[in-house]
This record gives sequence, structure tokens and C-alpha cells, in this order.
Amino acid sequence: MDLLKAIRMQINSEWIKNKVTQNILKIFEGADHNAYLVGGCIRNSILNIPVTDIDISTDATPQQTLDLFNRENFKVAPTGFSHGTVTVISEGIPYQITTMRSDQNTDGRHADVVFSNDIKKDAERRDFTINAIYSDINGNLFDPFDGKRDLEAGKVIFIGKADQRIQEDYLRILRYLRFFSMYSNCLLYTSD
Repeated sequence: MDLLKAIRMQINSEWIKNKVTQNILKIFEGADHNAYLVGGCIRNSILNIPVTDIDISTDATPQQTLDLFNRENFKVAPTGFSHGTVTVISEGIPYQITTMRSDQNTDGRHADVVFSNDIKKDAERRDFTINAIYSDINGNLFDPFDGKRDLEAGKVIFIGKADQRIQEDYLRILRYLRFFSMYSNCLLYTSD
């Protein structure tokens, strides 16, 4: 975590203190894996918007995650296994757990991925700064691209060069428009 900037902020939302969320993160800890909450759950918590989905980024491989939660008798589904995603369901709450990774050889929609244990590389492959904010089990935030600042300023900013990020996955243009409409404080002006 020394590569990432720690923000002097904690998320104290009920969903992070929820016994199910805490248990899932502790299962990773108990197996000597790192696991961080990331993306929309963090973004929405900062803005005091209800959290509707919970994403976790881990250094455990998809197979390790599957095996770990099967041993713990959780309902587990390999929802995007080849890209690192396993969904764990507990008490009716789905947790989308994805192995930290970097994208290789993108074709404008899909990428070949390389799994890693490097949270910085995982953050670099995400689309927008506001989606690359991580939290540990205690709610401490880690924000390598100042996504919290952008979020509070109402800015939706690509990580790296926007044109390159769009070339990697063309759907990011639609995501940008959706996020812009939801989180931006900017107005679009047109000439009449």
C-alpha cells in the first residue's frame, strides 16, 4: 500500500460495518490474501448515496477465491472467471470479487488479462479516477489518482489518456456519458 496515497478519511457506512462484508474480508485476511472494497460502493459512500453493489479487488486468483469460499460454504458463482471475477452471495447480498489485474492486448471491447497482486496496476487499468478509490476492512481509503477530489468537484476524468482508454474498450464512451450525467457538476453548452 505504500505506492498509494492514504486519505485521512474513513467510510463509516453501515454496509462496510455489516457483518457479512466484514466476514468476507476477514476470510481473505485469514488466508493471507489482500482484499479491498473498490469502485461504486466507495464512490457512493463518499457522496452519501445508497450502495447497491459491492465490488472487492483481491490478490487471490479466481480459483483461490472459488476454493476459499466453497470451503466456507458460501454460495459462489464463477461469473467472469476468465477475467478474474467470482460472485459470492451471502445473506442475499452479492459480492463481486475480482482478482487484481492488468489488461493486455485489448481489441476495443475485450482484453487479455494478467492477474497480479499489485493494487497500483489494478488501479491503472480502471476507467475513471472516481472508480479507482479503494478501502480496506476498516474503511480507510486509498486513492492513487485523486478520485475523491474529482468526485467532490463533480469531475469525471479518465485515468491516463482518454483516447487510449476508449480504444481499449469502446463501451467506456457510454460509461463516460452515464457517469457524467450522474456525477458531473459541469454543464454542457451548445450554441443555438
